[in-house]
Amino acid sequence: MKGKIKNSILLLAALSLGSCNDWLDVNEDPNNPTNVSPEFVLPAAQASVVGVVGGDFAIIGGLWAQHWTQSNASSQYRGIDSYDLQPSDYNIAWTELYAGGLNDLEDVKNKATVIGNNNMVLQAVAVQTYGYQMLADWFDKIPLSEALQVETIKAPKYDEGPAVYAELLKRLDAALALDFSDGKSTAVASDLVYGGLSAENQIDQWKRFVNTLKLKLYLRQTASANSAQAIAAIKAMLDANTPFLEDDAAVTKFVDEPNRSNPLYENNVRQLNVSSNLRLSRTLQTYLQANADDARLAAYFTPGTTGQSGLEQGDFLNTAIGPNTPSVARMTATDPFYFFSIDEVYFMLAESYLRIGNDAKAKEFYDKAVAEAYAKFNIAFDTKKIAKGGVYEYPSTGTLETKLKAIIYQKWVAMFRQGYEAFWDQARTGYPEKSPVATTTSAGYVPGQWTVAAESVVGNALPKRVPYTSSSRDGNVNTPPLVPVTAKVWWMK
Repeated sequence: MKGKIKNSILLLAALSLGSCNDWLDVNEDPNNPTNVSPEFVLPAAQASVVGVVGGDFAIIGGLWAQHWTQSNASSQYRGIDSYDLQPSDYNIAWTELYAGGLNDLEDVKNKATVIGNNNMVLQAVAVQTYGYQMLADWFDKIPLSEALQVETIKAPKYDEGPAVYAELLKRLDAALALDFSDGKSTAVASDLVYGGLSAENQIDQWKRFVNTLKLKLYLRQTASANSAQAIAAIKAMLDANTPFLEDDAAVTKFVDEPNRSNPLYENNVRQLNVSSNLRLSRTLQTYLQANADDARLAAYFTPGTTGQSGLEQGDFLNTAIGPNTPSVARMTATDPFYFFSIDEVYFMLAESYLRIGNDAKAKEFYDKAVAEAYAKFNIAFDTKKIAKGGVYEYPSTGTLETKLKAIIYQKWVAMFRQGYEAFWDQARTGYPEKSPVATTTSAGYVPGQWTVAAESVVGNALPKRVPYTSSSRDGNVNTPPLVPVTAKVWWMK
């Protein structure tokens, strides 16, 4: 998508401040808030990251994860759905993160360090690392070691992917090692995620957030040359009973007003003045219907004129299907944004235990994850689905790959509106598998297998990355040469 209008990060941040919003009356660059107290910069910075990840990245994530596809009655996302991305397409997302959220979080981190509020430092490091990880997974190489030093480094170098991950993990460990016991680490009421908690509970939740983010960074590397070290690190965390998130880490304070709503709704519905751009992908439809999972289909999509009906992925030129026939993706102005949803965390733990050989714990967390995936969308869950003989039963026998496939397939279905995670899981594990035939093929198509977009411009391949942006190239001679969208990111299978 060519960059859409972003959520107003200052307005969204004000949602957390109640009447204490006089800080908005500052006469200086909001991306360089030198005289603004860090507790006021923090929610704006968090909202900046949320706006990009929950907006532009959620749209491409859902398209490339084959949850939804471009409508055959409009054209907004044809470039994404056909893998025809241009260097300018993600200029706004790139700039908003680097000049906005990541830069402001650096400001928060520095000011909080000066006043000794390590709780605020922890929060800034956590969300900043999350933002960097999103960029690294979309673009591979990114500025990190020399980033955000504009006064001294005008053209930061692009660090290699493995070095980015190593540095992010180092930063998370350093944040966890801070002293929170000296009385200076007070609660941060403006925090958009845990603002209502006491200092003690807030610190505990952000530590869990950081541990969960570390686990994700290690899992991401399990198909890379770093696989052995990553699995050893996962085992060490699990053996130490590391506390992970036990509930959603989410922003929920959206309201149904312009620039204050959920960024996916804001970008895809309000700013476009239409709600029907994103339609049900037949890839997801075939899988859910093959498993009699009509409840999830109904929770995710509004039926078209003939009931639940999907389009072949990327088949946006199909005029034989009526414009109101394909089902429309459901989203509202007040949907939560999840940094981590609890079902996602449980799926991560299921895979983690599987990879260290603890099958009983893998099944335990798999079963919990599937149930929570239904609860996230307020769907009644029939436990027969995961019981012996059920359509989603965890395999009691078979290879690691058989069990991993079960976990990742269910995680794929669960990550609706968090499709970037499903997209990256597929690129890392190969699940769901890539189909040799279209979903419309009467024989040979396996429900749920991914298909190459009908209007693909890159041949018989799935996309793997977003191109380096022209906004970076225009101002930074160190920007790497353009690579095709089918070029793998370093950790991909």
